[in-house]
Amino acid sequence: MHRSRFLGMPLATCIAIAAVHPSHAQSDTSYVQSDTMIVEAEMMLPGDINTSPQYSPAPAADAADWLRRFNGVEAVRMGGHGLDPVIRGQQGNALNILIDGGYVFGGCPNRMDPPTAYAPLHSFDRVIISKGVTTLQHGPGGSGGTVLFERSAPDFEGKAFDKQGSVGASYDDNGERTGLYGSLETGNRQGYLRVFGERQEANDYEDGDGRRIHSGFETTSGGLTLGLTPGENTELALGYEAVRERDVKFAGAGMDSPESDNDTVRLRLDHAFSDTRRVENRLQYTTIDHVMDNYSLRKPPVTMGMPMKMRSPTESDTFTLKSMFVQQLADSDLRLGVNVLQNERDARIINDTSGKVVFLSWPDVTTRQSGVFAELDHYLTERIILSGGLRLDYSEANAEAAYASSETGNVAADFYSNTYGIDGDLDHDAWLVGGFVRGDMQLSPTETLYTSLSRAERDADATERYFARSNWVGNPALEPESHHQVDIGLIHQRDNLRMEVAAYADRVSDYIFREESGDMTRYRNIDATLYGVELSGEWRWADSWESRGQLSWVRGDNLDDGGALADIAPLRGQLGQFYQRDDWETGLTARFSDSQNRLGPGEVATAGYVVLDAEAAWHWNTLTLSAGAKNLLDKTYSDFLNRNRSASDPFLADAPETLNLPLNEPGRSFWLGVNYTF
Repeated sequence: MHRSRFLGMPLATCIAIAAVHPSHAQSDTSYVQSDTMIVEAEMMLPGDINTSPQYSPAPAADAADWLRRFNGVEAVRMGGHGLDPVIRGQQGNALNILIDGGYVFGGCPNRMDPPTAYAPLHSFDRVIISKGVTTLQHGPGGSGGTVLFERSAPDFEGKAFDKQGSVGASYDDNGERTGLYGSLETGNRQGYLRVFGERQEANDYEDGDGRRIHSGFETTSGGLTLGLTPGENTELALGYEAVRERDVKFAGAGMDSPESDNDTVRLRLDHAFSDTRRVENRLQYTTIDHVMDNYSLRKPPVTMGMPMKMRSPTESDTFTLKSMFVQQLADSDLRLGVNVLQNERDARIINDTSGKVVFLSWPDVTTRQSGVFAELDHYLTERIILSGGLRLDYSEANAEAAYASSETGNVAADFYSNTYGIDGDLDHDAWLVGGFVRGDMQLSPTETLYTSLSRAERDADATERYFARSNWVGNPALEPESHHQVDIGLIHQRDNLRMEVAAYADRVSDYIFREESGDMTRYRNIDATLYGVELSGEWRWADSWESRGQLSWVRGDNLDDGGALADIAPLRGQLGQFYQRDDWETGLTARFSDSQNRLGPGEVATAGYVVLDAEAAWHWNTLTLSAGAKNLLDKTYSDFLNRNRSASDPFLADAPETLNLPLNEPGRSFWLGVNYTF
């Protein structure tokens, strides 16, 4: 049912492209060459990362914590859970993050719960990471990259019912974090049932100085998918998934989240009319009910400048529709499709001392983007593929309650007027135009070159456009960002050596800039540039030894005012040495970062560091036992990308010192893991 992007291309080209599509296996940074070119509907390109969470060595607190193990991918820390992904200096809806085919937008304006907070890692069969613009089929935006968390339909070929699955557990002694997960699939060639679940629970972790970081959490998730495969060319699948987060603490914010509930319903219909023609359809509806407060999980309460207990219940409901037609031509593959993405958000800030609503902070905000796209891959020769595409979207946004008054007399429209001088109609609409041209060339049996030019536009999200609070105000007049980007990369791969170097530059018109002035947060459009370099490699030598390394550097410039953009990581990387035998492996990795004193608004400088991680794994048939230590020397350090912003975060302005600077990474932690597949 699922067919490769490379169907119809000459065999020699298929083999060449397969050689540069690493499939991460026993560790997150090792590559294994595929013997055949069998790729599911999501396309793999040179430079993409295709990996399975099932082979993660050290346990991760959430999906974003796991993602930052890959080169060029970072995450902003605010606590122990809910890390916010950053790719090439971009985050938020500059990244297209899809969970099993659809979007999930969190319920916190302060991004306590980015989409990855609702992605139970071990329930997915694969994760595909694409940096920059490589496809248009998932909607507008995605200038920083795309991350796809995917579950596959099981392959049961017989008439009799069969079963397969996996179970696992992990433990990390720093914070006493425990994890359990399991998945069971049963069925035959006419249909299947998949059931999965995962739970994690953690106390506050300690940094290298033994200082407790306000960071504990509980998260429980589970779901099921019922699939029908009446023929080998058709699949109809209906799924339901629930995530329940409780008592999630955030040292980098003035509020915690005692409760957050996510429910998702999905429908998938794929049908191949012939060997050369098929359709793919995805429908998803997800709801999030999220609660934040400044008193239930901390004593004394963080008062945010007011001697009162504050609570903020929020709702975020997201609808995703994608329908795509794929046609294989003589020397080309054509993809045509439509997308609809709608998100409805509502939030209030309540004085729990008086019981009155103080602010309508998301005043019943609706954003909608509807668009069409066309993409073509043309196999020019056996060694050259030319790809390109265009998409057009109509983007709309409105705040139905912008002129409504809270119980204390605050009106969102008054904040917009006082801050930006904007009055009258606050609705927004715009046309978004995106496109790309890309070439992939096999220079030799061991070298592949790729390069692309792209344009991507992203519109402001609900917070940037309509958030309304006395010291944090969105801007209804924001223009969409326009990214014009060039990417170039070279991959060298032979039997025992793989190296990749990539460079990119992004000129951004109307970059949406979060401006901090005193205790006031506002937004405006500026011109900006982002550019960087990434280098990675793996070298297997002396039969059982493997050396691995990666390095990334990015710079972001504010062209209007001078200075830096926010949340730009310094030079970072890692070097690892591993020893592998048939059934076991062990290794030592040094993670390092340069200092960062080139600061965006409200940011705090951080020092450079080097920390050591050790790990070992033993494989016996389908059982894997693993153990290791992170931050082996118990170093006290913090990543630059954290909510280490006492001067700029409106929710942190009056937080106690114990919750404030610095927001350090965990100290030494010993961990264990077990995984069994059947």
